[in-house]
Amino acid sequence: MIDATKNGRNLVLTMEGVDPFVIRPLPGHAGRQITDTYLSSVAGGSTTIDLTAALQMAVDGAVLEGDVWVPRPESEQTNFNRIGMELSQDEAELIIMPAFFWQTILGMDGVKAYIQGGEGLAGTLKASGALTARLGLLARRTSPSSD
Repeated sequence: MIDATKNGRNLVLTMEGVDPFVIRPLPGHAGRQITDTYLSSVAGGSTTIDLTAALQMAVDGAVLEGDVWVPRPESEQTNFNRIGMELSQDEAELIIMPAFFWQTILGMDGVKAYIQGGEGLAGTLKASGALTARLGLLARRTSPSSD
């Protein structure tokens, strides 16, 4: 249902019947911040307000405010505003989550994991697993020793 391509430094997400969404890359520190916020949210440590801000930054970029990255002003949140006005909640996830995973250390591999994982919740779980594994946050399973 979603197609993702890279055009120069930008991620282009295409969905049938809707103009493409162009996602520009975040600076590395902002990408790390939204990754930390997302992982904290998954573990129950961040608020929905923090997570929403992280996802807004993933689709529309961020500005540095002191030593913290924050979403661009609402008037500059072109993608997030379009998502809210043009897409259903189900469709919104198909844009927001690949954009988020693209902004992490996974890049296009995260986008591909999301899409190949079946999009939606299944794709989010697959890409989240890849992200936590890449960051070394998952305990590796080992078989019991045969003593």
